[in-house]
Amino acid sequence: MDGTRQNTTPYVRIDHSNPQHARTVLVDWMLGNACSYACSYCPKNLHDGSIRWQKTDDVLDLYRQMKGHYVDRLDKCVWLQFTGGEPTMHPRIIDLLRAASAMGFRVSLISNASRTVRFWHKIRDNLDSVILTYHNEFATLDHFVEVGNLLIDQMNVHINVTMHPDRFDRTYEEAKALRAALPTATITLKPLRVGFESELYEYTPDQRNRLSKGVPTSIRSTSITPRSTMQASTPEGGQDTLRANDFILRGINNWRGFKCNIGLESLRIKGSGEVLRAVCGVGGRIGHLGSAVALPDQAIQCTKASCACVADILTTKARIG
Repeated sequence: MDGTRQNTTPYVRIDHSNPQHARTVLVDWMLGNACSYACSYCPKNLHDGSIRWQKTDDVLDLYRQMKGHYVDRLDKCVWLQFTGGEPTMHPRIIDLLRAASAMGFRVSLISNASRTVRFWHKIRDNLDSVILTYHNEFATLDHFVEVGNLLIDQMNVHINVTMHPDRFDRTYEEAKALRAALPTATITLKPLRVGFESELYEYTPDQRNRLSKGVPTSIRSTSITPRSTMQASTPEGGQDTLRANDFILRGINNWRGFKCNIGLESLRIKGSGEVLRAVCGVGGRIGHLGSAVALPDQAIQCTKASCACVADILTTKARIG
């Protein structure tokens, strides 16, 4: 995307619909990049195993730093969201989940649900929520539903269904099957970006319409989650309630020049161990796994032409001046 793109958002503030989410530091933590799948639309560096799994002692050290800074000093809640690769493949994942729970953190996994049902039995008591991504190039619908049913009575289950335009109709039918089988799960039809960058794949008008409408949730879960919708405020004082997808599909996911609470409401640990305020990388590196990290206590001015990551979009922002 053109780095000179001007800010065209009609809003002056983006706040959380649930005020508790402003007190939640959502930590996007990539433990490594090995994966049980190799989806055609996924960059190789997110699934080829070229980054070794992070050391348990280094992970636990950062746990302690985050507790001291965010919990003890800033009175915030830390919510770890482990990703990969496929995070359930980390050889010490059970130990890491148990240690996080013992520290008082909330814990989520972003997973393709490919591990056995027996494995999910072992870890579910140390999870507060899951984001299960349905990749229909590899996933088995029946197994995916079985994992979802195991977890759904105990925690919030959100399902991202990756919608490639070339397989759209088939995937849309599978998304409806997931809705029928898991009525209390929330489901997002996830538009795909080329190379996981800013540019969307070329969707037809009908496909865009169905992406926007999604598959409605028939029964609302009451489970706690780290993020939900945002309240977008206009200069005139009006407010709109928007999902992350709404910002993306409408092309209003651009806040360059705004003050953004990345680093206060978010953190990003890359597979390499590099620590950033958020996935976008604004503000640069603030530390490295295995050493002291300069955890932020102030908002930062956005310098990006657009905001492509859902977690980054779901962060408090305000126009300056």
